[in-house]
Amino acid sequence: MNRLLVLLLLAALSGACSSMKASPSSNVRPPAPGVPARAEDVTGIYRSIHQGLLQLRKDGDYLLIVPEGPGPTSGSFTLSAGRLVVFSAACGQETGDYDVVVTGEQKAGKAVLNISAVRDPCEDRRRYLTVDPWVYADS
Repeated sequence: MNRLLVLLLLAALSGACSSMKASPSSNVRPPAPGVPARAEDVTGIYRSIHQGLLQLRKDGDYLLIVPEGPGPTSGSFTLSAGRLVVFSAACGQETGDYDVVVTGEQKAGKAVLNISAVRDPCEDRRRYLTVDPWVYADS
């Protein structure tokens, strides 16, 4: 009888534990395909095939880390109707203008941020923002 009670208790506990699943992270919001209208449409963490990292924050700040680059750089950005304007102290007072288009599926690991330079006198920033497509990470 005791053995039966223990087995029933173990079965009940294992069933309760298996129904407990981690809820999806609420900060993962991959961008929709197309031309983003505003900064909030592309907020998140992106990675490149060469292990670069681009974080676009909701407050308009960004962080760019490219392993073969000059080290971590940061600055601010605005985005309106697909036009990205970037500022970073490492590039002086000059801003860079870029066009942005999102391709792929609206899923982490599938949504791709394609950045192309329109005008940016800062060679390093232009090179590292546009060298690879940026894939939205499951952050």
